[in-house]
Parts: sequence; structure tokens; C-alpha cells
Amino acid sequence: MPSLRISKETAWRALGWLATLATVGLLAWTAASIFWSLTAPATPEPAVGLEVDPQRAAQSIASRHPFGEAPAVQANTPAAQRSTPGDIALRGVIAPMQKGQPAVAVLAIAGKPAISVREGEEAMPGIIVHRVHAREVEIKRDGQIQSITLPDRTKAGTDKPPATGTPAGRNTPGSE
Repeated sequence: MPSLRISKETAWRALGWLATLATVGLLAWTAASIFWSLTAPATPEPAVGLEVDPQRAAQSIASRHPFGEAPAVQANTPAAQRSTPGDIALRGVIAPMQKGQPAVAVLAIAGKPAISVREGEEAMPGIIVHRVHAREVEIKRDGQIQSITLPDRTKAGTDKPPATGTPAGRNTPGSE
């Protein structure tokens, strides 16, 4: 078997070519990196922040009134002074995904704006959110537990499209 012998001069020449090729490659990579860092647009910041505190998330949702606003009640009326069983409306629920996570109910009491209340907290003096389920909330009032369910949207007819075929609140040209 013939041995493959390379002279020192050929080896040094090949090593020189490899070093030159590696230097040119490194220089091209560095130039491309500098070019893209100067010309590429900046990475935009996320437009929406993720709210991880359930109390603040529920309050944020309730402040947007996704289910409409309740009419205002004057301060001197009896309804504003003492709530009755029928004047507590469940507007929304943030139910826990796993045991041990906090649950939040969005309640409108006595025609006031909706508030978010964690399970076990007091919504009003004498009214405690006892337990929060996926579609209902149990409240404890004067030692008695009462159940309040979310309104059924299909019975109220809110899922039906407008009769005119146009989105609600919008006029088509010439319909004024």
C-alpha cells in the first residue's frame, strides 16, 4: 500500500488557504451581523399586558361593562340602603381551573356598578360570596346560602342578529 506523503511546503500552503478562508468567513459573518443590527426594525413591545392577579383581572373586566350597565339608583331610595334577594345580579364568573386557585364573581348589587369579589370575601355588609361555580355563585346572607346563576343569553334574545341585517348601532348610507 503506497503511503500518502505531503511535503511541508504543501501542508503550510494548504493551512494558509484554510486560515484565509476562515478569516474571510468570520469577516463576512461580522459584517452581516453589523448590517442587520443597524438596518433591521426594532422589536416592538407587546401591545397588551397579561394580567395574572385574578382580582385585578376581574375588576378590569367588570369596569368595561361587557354585559351592559345597570341603571343608577338614587342614594335615598330603600333599594340603595338595603339589598333584597332579587337585587343581586351575577354579571360574570372567573372560576378556578384547579383546586386551591382563587375564584372571583362579578356582581351588581342594588343597581350599582358591577364589582369583583373573591370567594370568601364580603361583597357588601352582610353579603359574603360563599362559593363560585362555573355558571353560578352561592352567597351567604344572614346565615342563609342563596344561589345566583348567570342569565341565559339565549332566552334573553341577545344572540339574535339585528332584524335589518346591519350591525347594531350602525346606519347604512341613505337609511338616516
